[in-house]
Amino acid sequence: MSHCTLSALSVLLAATSVFAQASAVPQTKLLREVGVGPDLLCVATIPGTAKAYAGGTDGKIYLIDFDEAKSKPIAWDAHVSYVSGLAFTGKHLISAGSDRQLIWWDVSTKTKVRSLEAHDKKWIRGVALSPDGKILASVGDDMICRLWDAESGKPIRELKGHDKLTPYGLISKLYCCRFSADGKYLATGDQAGIALIWEAASGKQVAKIHAPHLYTSDTNGHTYGGIRSIAFSPDGLLIAVSGNLAGDTSTIVNSKAMAQLFDWKANKQTHDFPIKINGFFESICFHPKQPWLIAAVGAGEGKKVFILDLRKKAVLHEFLSNTLVFDIALNESADTLIAVGRKKALRWQLQTGGSTP
Repeated sequence: MSHCTLSALSVLLAATSVFAQASAVPQTKLLREVGVGPDLLCVATIPGTAKAYAGGTDGKIYLIDFDEAKSKPIAWDAHVSYVSGLAFTGKHLISAGSDRQLIWWDVSTKTKVRSLEAHDKKWIRGVALSPDGKILASVGDDMICRLWDAESGKPIRELKGHDKLTPYGLISKLYCCRFSADGKYLATGDQAGIALIWEAASGKQVAKIHAPHLYTSDTNGHTYGGIRSIAFSPDGLLIAVSGNLAGDTSTIVNSKAMAQLFDWKANKQTHDFPIKINGFFESICFHPKQPWLIAAVGAGEGKKVFILDLRKKAVLHEFLSNTLVFDIALNESADTLIAVGRKKALRWQLQTGGSTP
């Protein structure tokens, strides 16, 4: 469900120097908090505006204007149940749901352009749009990542490589996907802690990363954890994955939210961020101009957003979100952060002060 919305050009221009520079001190200010009836699972920003689309557990899509002092979201019926993924092409809004449907919407009329049953009658967990807006990726519980022409909806190819069963022989889930900023690669993450990196143009699998501490199971046949969010660094050299340190945070006390980074070409872990908070990182994204990974807590007790310093390999800043957060997105200039979660949508101003030593 998770993604950060940034123009490919802005990311690529900043990528060459981000990790070499000193970390600036982040300054955050809550600009707006909007109450919504259901939980909101996913978000897609509208470039050049303070508006965003959000998908709810009630099957509705909500259009939220954060510039309105008393914002009343505009909603329409979209899916039978959870709206688990959103992507905005500029022309169409594409939604994915637990009802197995991928739907293209005319946002001016809130009417369907097309609807596809996309993942063999399985829950569609998330979607991602390529930086040029031409390719849509979707992942679901059939453990396949499918690529679609974002304009016509025609299938391009299927990416098969994730195991359908976990190491304990239990049914797995394919949670997330994300393109690199240059659009050359696509990453997918599953419940067993496996991330696969694919060449977007050919569909060839080019790397496999294992984050074993993000997954576990019990003797009662329950699986816990997994890669809940995945992201490429702005230069495309690192992959970040997030979740929980091998636990279900609703039942395990003193668990740790976890984010890990890997040099995916070398298959080498570079960063480890176990945060002692009863929760897991449901959504992560890189800042395009600073050496930061932004991570939001989406379960348990920790209603916080963390900014992780990739240069110092430490927490740089944390602030309250006042709700569990299920998805986050930066705007195209990376100076505001939007979060959606437990019955709320929030927007913060995100600025940088002086550099840390």
